[in-house]
Amino acid sequence: MSLTYTLLVTSAAYGQQGSASALRFAKAVSEQGHILKSVFFYLDGTSNANSFLSPASDENDIYKLWCELCEQTKCQLLVCVSAGARRGYIDSSQAKHAMFNIHEPFQVAGLAEMTIAMQQADRVMQL
Repeated sequence: MSLTYTLLVTSAAYGQQGSASALRFAKAVSEQGHILKSVFFYLDGTSNANSFLSPASDENDIYKLWCELCEQTKCQLLVCVSAGARRGYIDSSQAKHAMFNIHEPFQVAGLAEMTIAMQQADRVMQL
């Protein structure tokens, strides 16, 4: 029986293990035949959606890996609009200038969307 999962990522893209662990968990869920419905990035986890990230050549490109996961699983990558804005992560609809650092497949969303995603999932995992 396949289960539907929602991930809540609160760990920063770099400097902590949580984001990399969330990626590995998400891949494992998919490989086991379960459905990854959405990943909600909250608090410091919003840094995962920053398209301006530029890791060293010997580091994993966490932004790129989340995008690849989205393409493979068709999950939603939701970024808390308030937590992201407080940390300087905005999309084109919020940008007052031509520069913005949240691009598709990431989408800004509110806590209501997080609540809906959690209600629609069989399991919720926070990392």
